[in-house]
Amino acid sequence: MRFDALASFLFPEQAPISRREKVISALAACAAIGLVIWVSQLFAHAEHRPFVIASMGSSAVLLFAVFHSPLSQPWAVVGGHLISAAIGVACAQSIPNPVMAAAAALGLSMLAMHWLRCLHPPAGATTVFAVIGGQPIQSLGWGYVFSVVGINVGLLLVIALVMNNLLPGRRYPMRRPAPADAGAPVGRAMRPEHDDIVAALKSMDAFIDVAEEDLERIYLLATINRQKRSLGSILCRDIMTRNVTSVSPETPLPAVWSVLRQRNIRGVPVVDEARRVVGMVAISDFLKNTDWDWNRRGRLRCLLTSARKNPATAADIMTAPVISLGEKTHVAELFGTFATHGINHVPVTDAEGRLSGIITRLDLLNLFGDPLRTRQAA
Repeated sequence: MRFDALASFLFPEQAPISRREKVISALAACAAIGLVIWVSQLFAHAEHRPFVIASMGSSAVLLFAVFHSPLSQPWAVVGGHLISAAIGVACAQSIPNPVMAAAAALGLSMLAMHWLRCLHPPAGATTVFAVIGGQPIQSLGWGYVFSVVGINVGLLLVIALVMNNLLPGRRYPMRRPAPADAGAPVGRAMRPEHDDIVAALKSMDAFIDVAEEDLERIYLLATINRQKRSLGSILCRDIMTRNVTSVSPETPLPAVWSVLRQRNIRGVPVVDEARRVVGMVAISDFLKNTDWDWNRRGRLRCLLTSARKNPATAADIMTAPVISLGEKTHVAELFGTFATHGINHVPVTDAEGRLSGIITRLDLLNLFGDPLRTRQAA
């Protein structure tokens, strides 16, 4: 076997993570397990020893280092530990042979976690510990499930919910993305839908430790990187419309509506005195904020005078904060921006955040037939 093949076998690649994320994960897990031990000491009775089980350390690794994994989600943590603890106690009380009891507890726990969709690897240690933990654990009986494991899990989960949502760039628990609609913007059509991902996972017939949301995001980012290679060095400033019509936050709504109609555009940026983009007003913003009938002659009058909240200026109905990109952003990033946020136009700003242009989905589609692509890629 060649050395490089042996090295790749012994040391498989893991996902590249920044040093900052590694340090944050370690410090968060350290603080969490310290809090769990300290608070558990306060709650535990004298006979509840040990008051913290070792499997909580494994759960802390998952909750703070792999918090986006399906194995780390709240139901997996709570259900996995409590169900496994209960099975472990039942096996310890009903099977005299400790070896057989521990083996049965682990096997039944895995089956139950698979069946109930709460697979959590540290729970395997929780169920085995109920059998081999010695007299102090076995004397607790069902108290092991609630007085020890229940308190441990509850504390650890609360800490994870607080810390993972306070730390920048994190979100816990992970949420399934909303299903795409039929009129999804450019880029969304290239992405697999939820049903496609489920079908692919079923065809593999194995537990893949990646959330569906992460799989979709990985696919999108890979698509963006592929587009960067195929499009060359084209930036947003190369395809944006430069002479952009804009309005101020104080612009009256009749004037905003006139701009949309006269320019035949679907949205207009809202800028402050320094021409920094503070919002976006689209036709959909008028529709969401007003009541109006379908009488053609009286449409504009009804649109502006029958508002539920009586908006008067662009600031009253604009979408803010606005999604924007810098002039030096690669055009491939537009695929992810349009697809993720479901928008039709993206303001482009300079280094100081001032409005310098705008890009629509049509501009992105036209890029593939534009000779600029060939010139820039050459």
